[in-house]
Amino acid sequence: MAFLPLYVYNWLFGSLLMSASVLFYVYGLPTINRFSGNLFTKQLYLGTLVIFFLGLLLFCLGFVVHTDKHRIKAMIRRRLFYAKAGNPLGLHEGDELPKVSVHLEYAGRIIIRGEIRIETTRTTADKLIALAPVISATLRRKFAALAVVATDTDPASTRVVYKIEDVNTSRKLKFDNPEDMYPQDVTKIAVQRDTYIDLTTSGSMLFAGKTRSGKTTAIISILIQILALGRDRFQSKVMILDPKRAELSMLPHVYAPSENGDAHAMLNAVKQFAATITKRQHYLNELSIERGGNAVHWWEAAMKPSILFIDEFVALRTLLPKRATKDDPDYSLAAFDNLLKRIITMGASSGSYVIISIAQANADELPTMLRDALSSRVLMRPTLAEARLLWDSRLLETIPERIYKAGQAWFTSTDGAHDDNVHFVDFPLLNFGEYQALGHLLKRYYS
Repeated sequence: MAFLPLYVYNWLFGSLLMSASVLFYVYGLPTINRFSGNLFTKQLYLGTLVIFFLGLLLFCLGFVVHTDKHRIKAMIRRRLFYAKAGNPLGLHEGDELPKVSVHLEYAGRIIIRGEIRIETTRTTADKLIALAPVISATLRRKFAALAVVATDTDPASTRVVYKIEDVNTSRKLKFDNPEDMYPQDVTKIAVQRDTYIDLTTSGSMLFAGKTRSGKTTAIISILIQILALGRDRFQSKVMILDPKRAELSMLPHVYAPSENGDAHAMLNAVKQFAATITKRQHYLNELSIERGGNAVHWWEAAMKPSILFIDEFVALRTLLPKRATKDDPDYSLAAFDNLLKRIITMGASSGSYVIISIAQANADELPTMLRDALSSRVLMRPTLAEARLLWDSRLLETIPERIYKAGQAWFTSTDGAHDDNVHFVDFPLLNFGEYQALGHLLKRYYS
């Protein structure tokens, strides 16, 4: 009884009051009327009516509070606090029950996401976070599609917020031609419905994933959106490096090694990209001085994003000599790593970003200093073992592991919306020749 939802209490006591008043009216009043005066009987009659309408009011209120959030709250309370349901929090007799609150967001009449908040001083935040799978399993019947996808705690660790989403409803974007992908905002890259990479707050990107994970197609969906914006007058670029001389190398304005494996052209392209960052930042600094010293962001100066995409990052590093020669002191792996780190750490303020594609993000293939500097991270067709190379294990405690399809990924970004936990995303489906469209847009971009 202690864990019944409020609407059940309303229906129960409302029905009881109405039933009692009807029975009293039918059987009790006639009997009392034989032994008492009319005045007393009239008072009892009025009292019976009041009780009946009070019961009716309580019964009707049950329908008012019979909402999704009250039903979810009742499910959670019963599962976590009821001894016969396992009592996973280990509560004892006399302990104050944790406070549970629920907030839901709808698309029409369908719940798409929400938050379940549990606040208590009787247990630790770590114990509450560990209950995420239990809470997901508790949401049944109408709410079976909802699952915990992330958690958040307050600094005092007295409250845990479980972020729930409808994991069965697809948010995947589908495009039949590249024109449908053209963005409305130069700072936002569409990933799926209601999910964007916000270039005003995030930085360079790392895409990890094995062959046939949808990694290259996901990156092409980003490049198409950037190329569609066109060039600005501040030397913006979209530079693509294909060290394996694969499909991308067949496109115009793509840099690849020579037939004998020489990577001078690719390293020079990285140097050119770094030089544009210096020029773009110089212009922003001058504009700031003109405006009285107030900082000017690149998107406020009519700049457009500038992108350096390095496909198969490990393959490029293997082409470069570990030590430079006297005749060519700038042609080495160390020079490339230092140059790339400078671009990644300094480029975002001028709207210049790096996208790195890699099969596996371990320390042998991707230097830790570079990995830590990449603020947006994507793992295509993820597994927990691979994810631990990219993120702290604590961030992975609540995200459900299952068999993923090509294009599906785990994602974080320092954009304020996706940096607290690892999030599931599903990159766009391109129902057209993505390489042909990319080549066409590259030609137009540089024409």
